[in-house]
Amino acid sequence: MGKQLWRCLRRPEGSAGTVLAVDFGPRPGQPGIARLAGNLPGAEGVHLTVPHSIGADLRGEADPQRFVDRWAAALPDSGRPVRAIVTFCAGAAFADSLRRVCTGPDGVPALITIDPTEVGADLLRSEFTAATETLRPHMDKQMRADVEALIDTPGGSDDVATVAERLRVEQRRIVEHATARAGMPGHLRAMLCARFADYLGYLVAAARAPGPVESAVVIASADHPLPSWCADHPTRLATLHDDMLGDPQVARLVRGAFPV
Repeated sequence: MGKQLWRCLRRPEGSAGTVLAVDFGPRPGQPGIARLAGNLPGAEGVHLTVPHSIGADLRGEADPQRFVDRWAAALPDSGRPVRAIVTFCAGAAFADSLRRVCTGPDGVPALITIDPTEVGADLLRSEFTAATETLRPHMDKQMRADVEALIDTPGGSDDVATVAERLRVEQRRIVEHATARAGMPGHLRAMLCARFADYLGYLVAAARAPGPVESAVVIASADHPLPSWCADHPTRLATLHDDMLGDPQVARLVRGAFPV
């Protein structure tokens, strides 16, 4: 059996349809799509994409159509119409392709993008900073200096795949150093490296599928810059980006954006 490609967050009731969500997953302590699903009015089932495992060939594996094709081949609840596709942050890049797959006799699914983001090299570098932050107490002085130098003067290419490959190597070096000093088990070290590699692959794939998301409802937080393709008048809330998926108001707006 292959790796799971969808995670069921909420089962439908009666004859209700399905909502598909695209997101990699929240940082520790932040609400994710599961919280949104719990707050979502209505009886629709909610399923969330499971990102693909990225092996040694990050550049080759991080293909946006490959992501969508794999998700499409394992669509959940195939007998139920897809009422809406909800994306968060970089997940917006996959929205149009996934909507085309899910369009059928019941019509075109609504598309709701929450804080859509265009992925570039700077975003990858900021995610590297976040991924290594919790490891800093376990680094020696030289390693901390190396990390600070890398963050302060990233340099190099702005090609996202090239940046991602470099950051994967650097993150693995940091993880091996810090976990060894902290006496953490080897399986934890492998898990941290694999998850960050998968996230980099997800971001690179998103960067390779830029462009407008047609006819999307855009819900934006107070502090999140939107891509140029977004609607002229998105719904802008006072909620901060890190709290968006836990805000019941966001769930109500999502539910109001697609038909009963």
